[in-house]
Amino acid sequence: MDAHRLKCFVAVVEAGNLSRAAVQLHMTQPPLSILIRKLESELNVDLFHRRRNRLVLTSAGALFYQRARELLASMQAVRDELKQANEGLHGTVTIGCATAASLFVIPEVVARLQDEGRNIVVKVREGSTSYVVEQLHAQQLDLGICRSEYTDTDLMAVALQSEPLLLAVPPGHRLLDHPKPTLPDLRNERFLMHSPPIGGGISTLLIQSCQSLGFSPNVVYWGIETLPLLLMVQRGLGIAFVPQSFEQLALPGLPRLIRIAEPQLETRFTLLTQKDRLQSALVRRFLEITRDVVNGL
Repeated sequence: MDAHRLKCFVAVVEAGNLSRAAVQLHMTQPPLSILIRKLESELNVDLFHRRRNRLVLTSAGALFYQRARELLASMQAVRDELKQANEGLHGTVTIGCATAASLFVIPEVVARLQDEGRNIVVKVREGSTSYVVEQLHAQQLDLGICRSEYTDTDLMAVALQSEPLLLAVPPGHRLLDHPKPTLPDLRNERFLMHSPPIGGGISTLLIQSCQSLGFSPNVVYWGIETLPLLLMVQRGLGIAFVPQSFEQLALPGLPRLIRIAEPQLETRFTLLTQKDRLQSALVRRFLEITRDVVNGL
């Protein structure tokens, strides 16, 4: 049984006889009659009662007509879906990233894809850089977004536009009124830091910068996510450096973010993909828009 036979059967039912159906199908009546007979033989049922020039469906024929229409509709839906997937209009993208990308990057990327009329499902798996890298190697992700300067022989890393690191300070902190605070002004502060990811990240940059100025930061907390760091700063437990994009949150209960004059500290997102993995049109478009969104932060 194939789509052609199903179409012919449905045409015969809806036309009411073989001759009219043959005209609609652009074929002659004898081959159509043979096709219907072979279909009945294959299914081992009579599909029609034959009454002079009319064909009347049997009960089995009526059931098969209903199922044939459903099958044809389903087959057409599959063809349409495959066409859309090939053109990047339909499909699923699986992303591994930290919470920052989920907050500031993914929503805008999804919005732009929807504006382009793309019917997409986005699956986000949040985790550390090591988790993202592991999942990419296992081919469980289409792409990863991280903040580390990670390199790997099997992965392609594309560094995106950098953004400043801002200093989060507790309410009433002395530096809130300082006109141009610098990193040495933090010599005696308690630092709340992001756990160092593979390849280095914000904490690696901060430690190296402090050491280059003659001191090591007094780190009292290591954490993976930025929001808990900010909440701890607000409680007066220390200071922390966070990407400038967190200014967008404007949530009550978060500390003020200030810019330090020297040195100018920056961080950036890195896109990670597998080097030899064939990417769908949708994934390629997702990557293009992600670059645009991040570069516009």
